[in-house]
Amino acid sequence: MDFKRIYTSSTTYIILLIIGIGILLFTTSMAYRQVILTQKSADMVVRTLQVYNGLRYLTSHYTKAESEEFRKQLLNNDLSKDDFKSYKAEGKAILDTIRSLTQDNELQTLRLKPLSGLVDKLHEQLENLDAVKYQDSGEAIQALEIQKIKLDNTINEIRSIRNRMLADEQRLMQTRETSYTFHKSLTPSILLIMAFTALAVFVVSFFRIYSNKLKIRKSEAFLKSVLANTDNIVNYYEPIFNKGNQIIDFKIIYANNCNSDYLGLQPNEIIGKTLLNIYPFHNSYNDLFELIQSYQNQSKVIFDRQIDMNDKKMWFHCLATPLDNGVLVTSRNSTPEEEAKELELALKKRLENQNLTLLDNRAFLTNILKSISDIVMHFKSIRDNKGKIIDFEILFVNEKISSVTNEIPEEIKNKKASDVYPTIFTTGVFEYLVSAIENDKPIEYELPFNEGGANYWFHATAIKLGDGVTITIRDITEEKKKSDEIIKLNEELVIQNSILIDAERIAKSGSFLWYLDKDVAEISDNFYYMLGYEPNEFEPSFEKYREFIHPDDLDGFDKIGEKAKKQFSTEEHTYRVITKQGTIKYFKTNRQFISKNGKKVLIGVVQDVTNTIEAEERLIKSNLDLKNSNAELESFNRVASHDLQEPLRKIQLFILRIEDLDGEIISDKSKEYFQKVTSAVKRMQSLIQNLLAYSRIDSSKKNFEKIDLNQILIKIKEDLATTINDSKAEVISKKLPQIKGVVFQMEQLFTNLLSNALKYRNTSEPPTIQINYKKVEGIDISQYFETKAKYYHKISFVDNGIGFDSQHAEKIFEVFQRLHQKTEYSGTGIGLAICKKIVENHNGFIHAKSEMGIGSEFIVYLPA
Repeated sequence: MDFKRIYTSSTTYIILLIIGIGILLFTTSMAYRQVILTQKSADMVVRTLQVYNGLRYLTSHYTKAESEEFRKQLLNNDLSKDDFKSYKAEGKAILDTIRSLTQDNELQTLRLKPLSGLVDKLHEQLENLDAVKYQDSGEAIQALEIQKIKLDNTINEIRSIRNRMLADEQRLMQTRETSYTFHKSLTPSILLIMAFTALAVFVVSFFRIYSNKLKIRKSEAFLKSVLANTDNIVNYYEPIFNKGNQIIDFKIIYANNCNSDYLGLQPNEIIGKTLLNIYPFHNSYNDLFELIQSYQNQSKVIFDRQIDMNDKKMWFHCLATPLDNGVLVTSRNSTPEEEAKELELALKKRLENQNLTLLDNRAFLTNILKSISDIVMHFKSIRDNKGKIIDFEILFVNEKISSVTNEIPEEIKNKKASDVYPTIFTTGVFEYLVSAIENDKPIEYELPFNEGGANYWFHATAIKLGDGVTITIRDITEEKKKSDEIIKLNEELVIQNSILIDAERIAKSGSFLWYLDKDVAEISDNFYYMLGYEPNEFEPSFEKYREFIHPDDLDGFDKIGEKAKKQFSTEEHTYRVITKQGTIKYFKTNRQFISKNGKKVLIGVVQDVTNTIEAEERLIKSNLDLKNSNAELESFNRVASHDLQEPLRKIQLFILRIEDLDGEIISDKSKEYFQKVTSAVKRMQSLIQNLLAYSRIDSSKKNFEKIDLNQILIKIKEDLATTINDSKAEVISKKLPQIKGVVFQMEQLFTNLLSNALKYRNTSEPPTIQINYKKVEGIDISQYFETKAKYYHKISFVDNGIGFDSQHAEKIFEVFQRLHQKTEYSGTGIGLAICKKIVENHNGFIHAKSEMGIGSEFIVYLPA
């Protein structure tokens, strides 16, 4: 085999050249990309300026509607319809311009949706203002004032959204200016770095290629040495094709010296010739199948070949591996292994025959052992002053002892056991005899005996008799040898039977075997228990088993049984049975036919699936109850969102009208009552809205998306800007993480926690709210709740407010739970309950720590 092909091939260097060109193209593309990024940054700055202009035009648009002169023109009909249409068209054009400029900004796009509606509402209110005819009547004046108030409210809402959009664009302008400056300054540096990088890569590649060439030359020499000294035949073949491009033979390109050692073929003589003409491995085209398969599929193929060399069988284990344009075949001489396998198989068969003979002779051997005369001895206890047995007196020994120990029974009678058999005190026999007497229970034990260099084993049974013990000893030397062999053969069977019995009990299943010709069956013990019987309490058969089938399922059971007997087909079947105690159970049967002694036998497994079926029925009922509950909850939401709030809105409207019409004649006490009514209505509206928010947090719908909590915090601080400024509060936060969650729920969580800290502030000093973040391991917080994630985001909201008693740390998260009177602090008692539900919906946990007068800390854990 020519190994120089690999490292002298031009293909190798072409590939390296392509890689170098690729690196050069990459560096060029990186420089081009940097220029594009610089240009894109400049475009983004220009777009931000265009958004500024659009917002400025929007300001001019709604400011015009705010001016008294414009309103007087509408009231006095000085403004033509065409002029007003142009005004409306101008507003829509401004919004369309802003929308097209901010379509890639999701936050601004969301804000434009309500802004578009507010501008339409502004135009509609201006038309309504135009429709009001100026009259001296009180009702006309009141309607005009109400219309102006609504118009001012709409303008304020537009101004609020415009301010938030302008603030976002200012932040974007700062970011984009920074990006533009960065890319502008970075472009020359990147060009220079990339040029030097390309040069360095080419230099390194050259030296690397040269070094690899030297290594390959060394590897070639080493590989040739290995192939020359290996014990395996290593050959390399290239395929020979016919005109139809089909492989018809292989050409020998390389052959190592082992061909001569095993096959008597000299490598130099066979190189260049074909396989079918040379090798005894391949006598016909069919023998080339593995090589063709390896070449065509480009995969390794393992196969074995047996050949006859000089009237001797030889086996070779071969591995065909596709290599370059041919196949590399490694053949290992596996003759010793195959001969060992044949010998092992012969020994195994011989052992099996011996085991069968041993099992057949087991009963015969047992009868022989019973007919052998055993050694029988009786010892009387010798006790000390405290009644403890310290020795025995030999009272009786039969004649069999002579053939074992050569002792004469009459000579050892009435002697102490310690004098005749001193070894019983060192082998544990003495303790067995004492235990048999003291516990009045027979004791069996075995003991070895050495006589003339031969080892014997005896089995002894000690039974209490009076204040002594009778010992029966029999020679079990041969029995023990054979028993040990049988025990080894039966150990696995005993373990398997034990496992099967336990498995049936745990799985609530039983097994059966049914002889079809005799209608006789065998069933497992657990099958009896499943039917309410003790094992073997009745004679099992098909007819007997039919008595247990539920009457409603009997017809189907008979049909399946008849089909099974006629067609010898099986199928899974679930039916009901009535146990001995009258309990109805569901059984599922799996079965199959086998042949035993030339006859068809049905075997199978029966499983008690009562709990499973009942659980399915309970689950169906629970799903139905849940569906009804959800329908009731949706109905409540509809009522709460409209029907409950409608009376409150009417109360507010009528109070406003009364104050406008009769405000000057109403007494101060009545005004105070009106204020209390208005406050109660607002609190009721807040309560309904919070209840709706709480009920709409659905834990079963988790449309999670990637959220930057820093952006959430910025938005909430903008929404609470008035409260923060009025209270001179300072909100300090660390960099927060990105999480997977629901955006509006995270906004609600941050709003409630920050609002709480601002509401319950200490009047003696400005409020300070510290938002801390730390990533922790789940195992470190498992004392708070059952953690499922490996890591959690720990976000803490720490304030210096009035605090609360730590014993209420869990109570505050319950619905409608308040620690203060509503006259002290406003609120509905639902805010923290909403926080808890949101965090739990995100598979997290929230808890609080506090001290009266010092401040509070609310800690949120969210999965990382």
